[in-house]
Amino acid sequence: MKKFLYILPLAVLLLMPSCRDFFDDKQLDNGGYAPEDIRPGMTYTLSDDDYAAIAKHAANQAKALAMDDDSTAYRALLAIGTGKCFTEEASADMYAGAFLADKFPYLDNGTLCNLSYRLFEGKTKAVQQFASASSYSLSLSDYEAIWNGHGALYLSPETEGAVADFLAGKFPTAQSGKIMVVKYAYLPTEPESIMPFLSYECSVSEILSAKETTEHQLHGIVGYFKPAVAKATGQFYLKDETSGDSILIYSMKHEDGSKVWESENLQLGDRIVLKGRYSETSGAPQITNAVFVSSTPAAAPAPRRASAAPQDTLYKYVIYQLGEAGWALYQNDQLTAAVALPQSVYDALGSASVSNPETTVGTWLRATYPYAAADQVFLVAYNTATGFTADEWVYDGSDFVMTSGYVQEEMSFEVKGNQWIANFSTYLKQAFVGEGLGKFFIQHVALDGLSYVWRYQAAYGATASAYVSSVNHRVEDWLISPTIRLKKSVQPQMSYMNAVRYGNTTDNPTWLSVMITDNFTGDVTTTEWKKLEFPAELPDGSNWTFLTSGIFDLSEYNGKAIVIAFRYKTDFDGIEVPSAPTWEIQNLLIAEPEEETAE
Repeated sequence: MKKFLYILPLAVLLLMPSCRDFFDDKQLDNGGYAPEDIRPGMTYTLSDDDYAAIAKHAANQAKALAMDDDSTAYRALLAIGTGKCFTEEASADMYAGAFLADKFPYLDNGTLCNLSYRLFEGKTKAVQQFASASSYSLSLSDYEAIWNGHGALYLSPETEGAVADFLAGKFPTAQSGKIMVVKYAYLPTEPESIMPFLSYECSVSEILSAKETTEHQLHGIVGYFKPAVAKATGQFYLKDETSGDSILIYSMKHEDGSKVWESENLQLGDRIVLKGRYSETSGAPQITNAVFVSSTPAAAPAPRRASAAPQDTLYKYVIYQLGEAGWALYQNDQLTAAVALPQSVYDALGSASVSNPETTVGTWLRATYPYAAADQVFLVAYNTATGFTADEWVYDGSDFVMTSGYVQEEMSFEVKGNQWIANFSTYLKQAFVGEGLGKFFIQHVALDGLSYVWRYQAAYGATASAYVSSVNHRVEDWLISPTIRLKKSVQPQMSYMNAVRYGNTTDNPTWLSVMITDNFTGDVTTTEWKKLEFPAELPDGSNWTFLTSGIFDLSEYNGKAIVIAFRYKTDFDGIEVPSAPTWEIQNLLIAEPEEETAE
């Protein structure tokens, strides 16, 4: 640590603040003494530049390179600088200490700093499922199969329900959990008549992409050909009018088997329509035994292309998932809706993929769900340049916000032996009295006409009561903690002080509950909770004396992220609530047990 030389009058020295009494330990003539600089309550929030400095720090890079042989840890460290965040693989406790030592080089042992930083948790489980999602567009042969050989080139309300069974036959080896976004043409009315499927007109590019071996009417322009060969065998190349793709027409004749080239006087660039089936010989695509349908000279306007489906056909993207019972429409009870971006959005973009989902999807959500309620969650699947993916959006009461997977975290660091060490001994400390609810929040489930049950009172802490205006109300209200990370915990324990007044000793232990979960959905009603047993008995309700809760052992949740909740629920099996208690909580602490010092 840097030494300072103080040469000041005694009167000035008496006024100087110090963490230790100067006269207790030192002689007045010891000019080399440097008072300790210990700061017990520092706070610091990392900036974007700080993340870059952490990633480039020589000590951090040496540590990362020494961790493994394949540079995985080193790449994770570098990602701190590019992503402007920490991750589980490259965490704050591993790399922030070296940065803090350089940032605050003169602070002494015992200094505590509460560091605030961004942590990338990753996308939610629902979104992660879509990382391996596939897409599939129904082809002519698929429509034919769904309609049993007679029907239309679109699905109707009657046939839309057959898609699940179709997928089972189409993808027999798909694994359980597989997600697929299926695109198909759709009309809300049934076809007027059920007709056999006929060949339909498509372009060279379309048949090369689909490789369908059913009969098609294929259109394009006459490309490369040798006149002698074409006249003798009908062999030539048909070229796509837009893309320039070509396919070999191995032979082409009239319906009656007569030759075409001389009778039709076909020329380079003429537009031609023919019927045939796709095949491959030695990997080369071709149409064999094609039948001539019509042609248009190169100088004449091209005829209007025949449509594979009515002009008002809608194209739907629908999400399916394979479960134990087979393929079914994708469902997730934790979401308000799970939908795929419709074709109209891609048409408006003039692109088959979305490159800026925050703008594109956000705009579509605002138009599609104008009456969304606060905290509703929407999952939207959409096509990108590399395939289908999905993101979650939360309506915050005024706009749709894309969930990023980032959270703002805090970690305590302490100077020990001139090094900054992550302090994992305290995970959550909330006095409540005089400092508010902190990051705790309240969710109302049933208030029975009340405005609140849980509330903050400066003199008493977090308080809850369902007794209002001489009425004991039947309610359910939750006080919920922020996420508590026990990633490095060994023996985490929780305790608090609480007072209970009124109610009765029989019902209070049931109505006043401490709940815990390691998979909080954001909604207490959809979360799977475990009720913790009180280590010490609740106060008997006879007075306002605060008593300790005892020690809750949370070591079962080592390595996990948890949420603690205090549930106030008055329920008396349908009978009128006899006496609603008041519950007051102070001085909540979740920490490792203090080390016992030898005497």
